[in-house]
Amino acid sequence: MSDLTLAIESSNPSSGGTPGVAVGLVTGDSVELLDSEPLGTGQRHDDLLMPAIERLMKRVGKQPGSLDRVVCSIGPGGYTGLRIATAAANMIALTAGARLFGVPSAWVAAAGADFSTPFAVALASKADTCFLTRFNADGTPTGEGSIAGPDEIASLGVAALLGDKYLPESIRSACESAGVEIQPPDFSAKVCLGLSPRAEEYPVGRLSPLYGREAEAVTKWRQLHPKKGT
Repeated sequence: MSDLTLAIESSNPSSGGTPGVAVGLVTGDSVELLDSEPLGTGQRHDDLLMPAIERLMKRVGKQPGSLDRVVCSIGPGGYTGLRIATAAANMIALTAGARLFGVPSAWVAAAGADFSTPFAVALASKADTCFLTRFNADGTPTGEGSIAGPDEIASLGVAALLGDKYLPESIRSACESAGVEIQPPDFSAKVCLGLSPRAEEYPVGRLSPLYGREAEAVTKWRQLHPKKGT
């Protein structure tokens, strides 16, 4: 039996690809795309996401309540987009009685790439660091990813890196010195849907963003309110 599955990808709206949603049928490891829908243009994803889902479900002749699975790209990425996407995924899964899955956004970027050698995906860039995930040539991750700087580039053993326009100049320079080609990532709801057989299942209501690093607001709060004795 096939599971009617909704995929949500709005993790990195300004980094590459088109934020949107996709719906398809998942049978074991097989995924059949039925249709997809971009979020459209605007500043607030909370005003765009649910209408896009409504348009998509209407076009394929299905009700959101008939969904069997919901899969969401969980980050790292934009804080607001991730919060809205994961909250919507939790809500839809709860309402529909569907199973809930999360996919790291680096996986989405990696699955849309075409490399014949190991490569890496850089997300959540800040100062001289980024959240770096290494992948084998077939797109399988070699670890969970971590914060890294330019000094780690040469030891990755990769020939290419997917990095957006926010990639720090220091890391770009390190890639050039190491002979690592930089290409822009592409985030696609269709690709997110295709990853659903590999996605991790979460209890409904417990899916949360993978930020990759502490939010700047939290960092500033901790700086302004240090714990006694530290």
